[in-house]
Amino acid sequence: MRWTVTILLAVGALGLLPAACSNPVSPAESPASGDVVVVAEEEPEAPPPEEPAASGQTGEYEIKTTAAGVRYIVDPAKIVGGGPPKDGIPSIDDPKYVSVSEADSWIADNELVLTISYKGVVRVYPLQIMVWHEIVNDVIAGDPLLITY
Repeated sequence: MRWTVTILLAVGALGLLPAACSNPVSPAESPASGDVVVVAEEEPEAPPPEEPAASGQTGEYEIKTTAAGVRYIVDPAKIVGGGPPKDGIPSIDDPKYVSVSEADSWIADNELVLTISYKGVVRVYPLQIMVWHEIVNDVIAGDPLLITY
């Protein structure tokens, strides 16, 4: 149950960040004791927008059209997929569980986890496992559930 508290505290702390970033403090100002101060670089000036070129061109790239009438700048035939292939990230279809005391030997107290409390059953899914599998097909209280990250 420690993990649930850790996640709630981490999520609560994230709520402070936008408030801290909304009022930048200059180095000349002296913040009051206990104030949250986030140091940020000044934003560079945006370059002026480019004027679209004449005759169907944008900047240095020419807009072309396929035989099917699809307009493109990058030739669709040159676009290749990336990442793992289909079914390249195996789901966990028969999850095994250990007690919290057993898990304490390999899960740090500050590690992020997904938790679910469903029909009185509580389950914990450590992100160190979920980042490699992304999907757990589970059955909780007789109901099939999909847990995903």
